[in-house]
Amino acid sequence: MTGNHNAAPTTQNSAADIEMEPFTPHRHEQCRRFQIVSASGLSYEIFVSIPRQAPPPEGFPVLYLLDANADFALADQVLERLSRRPEATGVAPAILVGIGYPETEGYNQPRRHFDLTAGPTRDPFYAKTALTFGGQSAFIAFLQDRLKPLIRSRFPADSRRETILGHSLGGYFVATLATAKPDLFSGYIAISPSIWWDRDGLLASLAVPSPSRPQTIRLYLAAGSQEGETATGEQNAGTQTSAHDALRQRRRMIGNVRDLAERCKAVCRDAVDLRLDIIADEDHSSIFVACLPKALRFTLPFSSAD
Repeated sequence: MTGNHNAAPTTQNSAADIEMEPFTPHRHEQCRRFQIVSASGLSYEIFVSIPRQAPPPEGFPVLYLLDANADFALADQVLERLSRRPEATGVAPAILVGIGYPETEGYNQPRRHFDLTAGPTRDPFYAKTALTFGGQSAFIAFLQDRLKPLIRSRFPADSRRETILGHSLGGYFVATLATAKPDLFSGYIAISPSIWWDRDGLLASLAVPSPSRPQTIRLYLAAGSQEGETATGEQNAGTQTSAHDALRQRRRMIGNVRDLAERCKAVCRDAVDLRLDIIADEDHSSIFVACLPKALRFTLPFSSAD
């Protein structure tokens, strides 16, 4: 598979060598994509969408999006639509940076399971998988030392307002960053985070943002009401199985996200501005679409100073 993390390392390209190719996924000519190599030799395909508006003096806020091969076009459309009239929607125009993988359509499961995890899970679903895990530290270093500096150097970005968004296993990774490295971004959006992957480790890693940080971080958590119970559609179709029901109970999507919210409130107090949404009638797939405007409004708030 192209982009396999077990492949021979590729030479790391310098910022000056990176060619940014225009592309138009759906809306305007202010989009770029390029490939970049991490210090560990892994290749990433990066998608960048720049707002139509002129940048403010301090630059645009930046929204980093995981699993961009699958979700970039959707997130870009929602962000662009909401930020057309920010004074009405409450969402500021922002640069969208999608983090994906070369020659990938949809989700690259081998790469994302490697990048987003610090090690294997004890969930029996993965007992016999051929996937490998444990690249999380290298991926965090890539974000911190390679990608973010590149975006700041090539685009009108405000380094004080950087948010990262992930769904499912990506949401688990975002929650891990928010708890263990709260100073890396100013905003964190974890949609239906797979906290079950390593619930105890995630909760134990909870750290308070640095006292020198000029403002509190924003943490948005969400899950769908149907993630913690038998989904109505499945009941009507008669497709619900005891195995699927057991999976829901074992992974406790709603219970875990509530536990994380309560733990953050107890440990971080005024250092974190937290919002938790349990959205009615949504499941693990639909929740991403349903909560995106709420998440953007919370983490990318518009003010008259923008």
